[in-house]
Amino acid sequence: MGSGGVPDPLVRRATELPAGAWLAVQVPGNVDAPSRRALREVAGRPPWRAALTPLLREAPVDHAGSLVAAGCTVDAWETTYVHLLAAGPDADHPVLTWLKGAALRPVRAALDAAGWSAFRAALAVRLTEAYPVRHGQVYFPFRRIFLVAHTGFAQENS
Repeated sequence: MGSGGVPDPLVRRATELPAGAWLAVQVPGNVDAPSRRALREVAGRPPWRAALTPLLREAPVDHAGSLVAAGCTVDAWETTYVHLLAAGPDADHPVLTWLKGAALRPVRAALDAAGWSAFRAALAVRLTEAYPVRHGQVYFPFRRIFLVAHTGFAQENS
């Protein structure tokens, strides 16, 4: 299981593979990043709290632990990439644009047009504080977790 009792999709994939197979993935490890803290903080404000708080994860998913519990041998490591995001004078904050690709999809789906516009504006203020524009760019550290799982190995050697 993942966090909150939700089944981990990586475990499902691993259990669909034959014993001795390999599964290699990389997943974001940024639940504690300033961008995600800002997202949760703005979503927790009264106009959006009821609709958005249930949609946002506060704790990281322990994919490695879930895969080990499913009988895999796991090697895991992490790295942080620093993305240099261009900041245009009339464009949204570049981290806001980045977040629209995945993290903001459930938020956008839950809000009407006016709510989405107000939410984006409030989040942009927080992101500008957390990620200032310097020399036309925003330095955006993005943590990634890499996992290589060997399926069935732990069970075979028990």
